[in-house]
Amino acid sequence: MTQGVELAIRPERTRLIVYAWPDNMLTAELAGWSRLLPAENVFTVVRRDLCAARNWAVRELCRKAPPEFEHFIHVDRDMRPGPAALPFLGVEADLVGCAYDNGNLACWAQPDAVHAGLFRVSRRLVDELPLPWFEFGYADEGCEFRCECIGFAEKVKAAGFSVARAGWCGHRDRP
Repeated sequence: MTQGVELAIRPERTRLIVYAWPDNMLTAELAGWSRLLPAENVFTVVRRDLCAARNWAVRELCRKAPPEFEHFIHVDRDMRPGPAALPFLGVEADLVGCAYDNGNLACWAQPDAVHAGLFRVSRRLVDELPLPWFEFGYADEGCEFRCECIGFAEKVKAAGFSVARAGWCGHRDRP
């Protein structure tokens, strides 16, 4: 199922956290992809505020995980990982993102740009980066909305953690 990609993770030591608001439904591709991990390592979070849900998951499902857990994959319910997403599992870094069509492909211009539809964090990052990780905000004197992803990636980089991006993931109705 990994189609020749050497994994940087050990599935038995990796947690998958799916943000499944509002209906606790997953795409068929995501449900199939989750089978790369043992079922007991897959969690869904169904909370309305996405930033609060992500921060809650870090606190409750990542930081409180037994110490043998090394990686934590976070994914939104509408992501559609297929074979093109597999390189995401083969890259070593504290924060690894997977690119996807979020309606603004220019946001991927930097090679280490990471957005929160599908990302993986190391245990070291979980243990050392203070909460909150995610906050909605505004740029340009409060006149432009700024997604929670940008602030998170900036915090990670400013704290000196390694950041990488690999692979491509389908999103909603976009391949």
